[in-house]
Amino acid sequence: MLNLELEIGDWATWVGSLGTLGAFTVAFWQIHRERSARKTREAYEAQARRREHVDRVSVWVHDGNVHVNNGSGHSLHGVRVHDGKNTIAEWSHLPPGLHRRGPTDVAEGTPHVVFTDVRGDRWSRAPGAHPKLEPGAARTTSESS
Repeated sequence: MLNLELEIGDWATWVGSLGTLGAFTVAFWQIHRERSARKTREAYEAQARRREHVDRVSVWVHDGNVHVNNGSGHSLHGVRVHDGKNTIAEWSHLPPGLHRRGPTDVAEGTPHVVFTDVRGDRWSRAPGAHPKLEPGAARTTSESS
């Protein structure tokens, strides 16, 4: 037969040990959860910082002219405005705070703009949409150093 006669102190030791094990499990789970949340938040904030100046670039067509406004604090390079098929206007360089316009055959509206920012990232902005990083334009960590 199995002898289950343990002293009171032995039961208390086992219960205390299980409680300690549970506390460690919960603590490690919370640490993992907080770390995952921090990494997600940092990735979002890094993308927001990367897009900060890009959000201040706008383009539109009015009275037979295409207008491009660089409201950011940095220069843009390789600015190309198109209507989805044809290039409407191109500029090799657009300094910060500058507004450029050029003649176009396109009717009123909001065209699509593609440009390279000061970091060398190529961005695309469709009418009414947030800017998007062009595929293959993402820099690697070694390139940003």
